[in-house]
Amino acid sequence: MGTVIRGALSFLTTVIVADDGSTDATAEVAKEAGAQVVRLPENRGKGHCLRLLFAEARNRGFDAVVSLDSDGQHDPADIPRFLDAHRSDPGSLIVGSRMADEETIPVHRRNSMLVARFYVCIAANRYIDDTQCGYRLYPLSLVESVALCKDRFVTETELLLKVGDSGIPIRSLPIRAVYLPDQRTHFRSVPDVAAISVYVISYIMVKWWIEGTRPGIAWTYRGAGSGRDVFSRSPHIDRMFECAMVPLCIPLSALYGLWFAVSRRAGMATFNGLRGCGVPVGKVFASTMLLPLLLGISIVDLVGNRVGLRPGLTTRFVTKWYPNLWK
Repeated sequence: MGTVIRGALSFLTTVIVADDGSTDATAEVAKEAGAQVVRLPENRGKGHCLRLLFAEARNRGFDAVVSLDSDGQHDPADIPRFLDAHRSDPGSLIVGSRMADEETIPVHRRNSMLVARFYVCIAANRYIDDTQCGYRLYPLSLVESVALCKDRFVTETELLLKVGDSGIPIRSLPIRAVYLPDQRTHFRSVPDVAAISVYVISYIMVKWWIEGTRPGIAWTYRGAGSGRDVFSRSPHIDRMFECAMVPLCIPLSALYGLWFAVSRRAGMATFNGLRGCGVPVGKVFASTMLLPLLLGISIVDLVGNRVGLRPGLTTRFVTKWYPNLWK
C-alpha cells in the first residue's frame, strides 16, 4: 500500500485512503506514506467506501477523482495518462482497460470479463473495453448525476450502467494488466460475481421493457427513481425483484425477441439501444437465453480442468455467443 500511495503522490497533491474497518496497520501505513485517511468502524464494502470518498473529495473542493486499488494491481505511473485524457475530454468517465494484454489475463477471469463486457455494454448503450477495471477517473459531476443504490463491488458496475445509459460518454484508456503472485483480494468469486450478474440482468430486463414499450427511446436512465431504480426504493423490494429476474430473464428475453420481430415488421423503432451495436438484435436475445447453457459448460470445464483434461469449452462458447459488440 505504501508504495502505491507514494507513487500516486508523485502525480497528485492529495491521496485519500478509506480504512474500511481494518484490523491491521492499514491506517498507520497509509499516513506514513503521506495519505489522508478516512476511518470506518466496520467493513461495509467497496461501494460504501467509494461513496464516502466521492463525498470527501467534493468537500475538499475537488472536481474529479482517480480511483485505484492499493494492492499493487494498478500502476500509479498511469495516473498522468488519466489526467491527460480528462483534460482533453472533461465530460467523460475514463475507464482503464487491461484488454490490450488480454492473453496475460488468467483464462477463467478473461471469460467472465468478456461476458460481463457483452452485457454491460448493452446496458450502457456504448462500448467499454474493460467493464470490470476499477482504475478510473470520475468527474464528480457525473457521479452526482446518478443515484448509487447498490453496495460492495456492484457499485462500480452500477456507475457504468447509469452513466452510460444517461447518454454520458465513457472513454477507455489502455493500462497494463498487473497480476502479482499470491495477490490477495477481497473480491469473492462466487457471491460477488453473482451479485453483479443479477444486477446487470435485472437492469437490462427493465431497460428492454422501456425500449420495447416506448418506441424511439435509447437512453432509459433519467436520474434518481427512473428505470431500474424503481425497484431500489427498499432493500427488500430490490432483493425480491432480482430473485424474480433470475428465472424470468430467459422467457422475458424470448418475449422481447418476439416483440422486436413484430414491431420491426410494423415499422416501429423499438429496442433502439440495441441497434447501435454490431451484433444482430436477435442474436443478443438468443445469447441471453443461452446463459443457463453457459453455466453448464463452465461446470464441465471446471471438472475437466481438475482431472487434467482441459477441454476449453467455455472459451469457445464465449467467443461465439458473447463477442465484442462494437468490433
